[in-house]
Amino acid sequence: MVASKQFFPVSALSLRDQVVAQIRDAIIEGRLRPRDRIPEITIAEQLGVSRTPVREALVILEHEGLVVATVNRGFCVRAFSALDVEHIFAMRILFENYAAELNIERLNHQDFVALEDLIEQQRIATIQGNFAQVRRIDMSFHRYLVAHSLQPLLLRNWTELVAQIAALLSLRAKSVAYNELLAIADHTRIIEAYKRRSLAEVLLENREINRRVCSECVAATRIERQ
Repeated sequence: MVASKQFFPVSALSLRDQVVAQIRDAIIEGRLRPRDRIPEITIAEQLGVSRTPVREALVILEHEGLVVATVNRGFCVRAFSALDVEHIFAMRILFENYAAELNIERLNHQDFVALEDLIEQQRIATIQGNFAQVRRIDMSFHRYLVAHSLQPLLLRNWTELVAQIAALLSLRAKSVAYNELLAIADHTRIIEAYKRRSLAEVLLENREINRRVCSECVAATRIERQ
């Protein structure tokens, strides 16, 4: 249940999309926890909208894999199993490695500057302890690479998957000991491999990094279920 005010009024423009964004952020940031029931009336009141855009938003979030519909109880936040996590990260490796195949000769100096700037922003946010911002920058780093592939279907599927990954990373941060600076080292190695135009190195980094993160998220889901 939503015990305190978690949401804020939105403007009349693109109500559904704004409602989607607010509920998604609440899940990703851990303000709505796995198995929490999502009370449509309460959220509609806090957002200052009718129940219609809230219901539409929940249907979209169900398609993103963040919420599930329950019989006679509306929607609740999805609780991931260990197998769910393994499948999600297996797909992430496929998507990001395909992006690497398309990008390996395409990334130029300006791209590397932009990506290194994101790494620096992530380092600063980590030092400041702003971990919600750390994870937003983390996703922006990977989104840059996927979007640069110029493959719209790849980007659409990755975007749907990454919402689930962001929720898992938030759960990991709250459940297991983790060094946030590891992601900065990971991203740096990926960029260095791209600079060397070594597709084999990029693919290897993607697989090894995602397998490690997958194991950490599996551990987090098991702790959360205790």
